[in-house]
Amino acid sequence: MSTWGKIFTAIRGGINEAAEAAADSQSMRILDQEIRDAEQSLRRARSDLAGIMASNKSVMRRLEENRAKEAKDTDSARAAISAGRADLAQGLAQRIANIRAETQRDQEELDRLLPRQQQMLRTIQETESRIAQMKREVENVKANESLLRAQSAIAHNQSGINTRLGSAVQSLERIKKRQEMTAGRIEAGAELAALENGSDLDRQLREAGIGGSSESADDILAQLMAPKHSAEPVLLPPPPGDKDR
Repeated sequence: MSTWGKIFTAIRGGINEAAEAAADSQSMRILDQEIRDAEQSLRRARSDLAGIMASNKSVMRRLEENRAKEAKDTDSARAAISAGRADLAQGLAQRIANIRAETQRDQEELDRLLPRQQQMLRTIQETESRIAQMKREVENVKANESLLRAQSAIAHNQSGINTRLGSAVQSLERIKKRQEMTAGRIEAGAELAALENGSDLDRQLREAGIGGSSESADDILAQLMAPKHSAEPVLLPPPPGDKDR
């Protein structure tokens, strides 16, 4: 790939990353809204399920009541037949027929609603599980995002500190060089002044032992440490004849 191709690819990659980052940021907000919508739908589904369960319970109670009525009317019809009351037995038989028809309708309705109730209950349980899992994943993503932002801020601050320290060290080196330059200029100025007033020439003459005396501190110290009598005149002993006088 040519250099320009690599540059365009890098730019295009940077744009894609920025677009993906913006899309991810929007996706998190959209996902939060979808979770809230799913929870609201779940609450409505629970309410619908509660209604279906209440309806089924009502049907089951009616079935039990009708079965009890049928059993009672059956016993009564048999008793009427035994008593020779065919008319009563006929009336009870017709009521039993009506009860059985109503029982059949209720049973068919219950057979239709019970699978729907079970299906809705499974759907609600699965939805609850998915929502709980999604909420955990979203919370983990948000926590990781916060952690990464904190780590990025720390790394950025550390980079800034290193940059500032590097600048300070460079400034310190520049100050040292400037001080050295200033000291050199002062020393050069002193040498030039000495040359102008001749003091440097006198110094060179003294060092060459020409003109004047230049006693060093060592010479003076040697004089001070010399024996004191060495500087006084030596006294000769008196002649022998002088002792008898």
